Amino acid sequence: MKILDLLFPRFCIGCKKHWEHLCIDCKKSLISHPEICPYCHRFSKNFETCIDCKCEKWNYLNWLIIWFAYRSLLKKLILALKFYHKRDIWEFLASRLELAILSNQYFHGRMDRIIFSWVPSHRYRRYFVKWYNQSEVLAKLTAKKLGVKYVDVMKKIKHTSSQTGLNREKRLKNLDNVFELKDLDGLNNDSILIFVDDITTTGSTINKLAKVLKDKLPKIEIWWLVVWRHM
Repeated sequence: MKILDLLFPRFCIGCKKHWEHLCIDCKKSLISHPEICPYCHRFSKNFETCIDCKCEKWNYLNWLIIWFAYRSLLKKLILALKFYHKRDIWEFLASRLELAILSNQYFHGRMDRIIFSWVPSHRYRRYFVKWYNQSEVLAKLTAKKLGVKYVDVMKKIKHTSSQTGLNREKRLKNLDNVFELKDLDGLNNDSILIFVDDITTTGSTINKLAKVLKDKLPKIEIWWLVVWRHM
């Protein structure tokens, strides 16, 4: 590894120091995201869906934990992860997501109910465009760090255009009849299913996933754990 480091030196994406993709000082500059409701974005302790939004029949997500607030440095980190496949960045982000779970009081005594999963990508995108699913990589790494089970719960049966630049109404229409259940092994109404992804904007994708699952298991708790939220 030391020889590889000499041949292919790493530089901090923030300050350009040697040997780290994100140095200690730049890691300290990352700011935690304030606790909000995943739907109305008002303050909500532990990122739980607020009482008002729970009453809306089209909301299916129980919680959304966002670890970092948007900063240009974090955006650079995510881009380095997506387009340059830096392994130590995966590890760093997974360790942050692990900490997000361990520092949440709700999970104390409930770890045996937790199952991790990921936002699926269509086989065309996975095998012909990116060759991997970043949501899956983060979910598996985080689950392994916590020592909990992970399951490939959903599949994406239709290739869709990018959600980037679409408003909420168009995002929802873009996701109509896109997801199907794949594997419910070990899942039941008492499970806490945590989907993992790198970023959230409107939350339309995870809400669609949650609806498909709750049509089958209406009492299951569905969480979304993300690295950051696009403001």
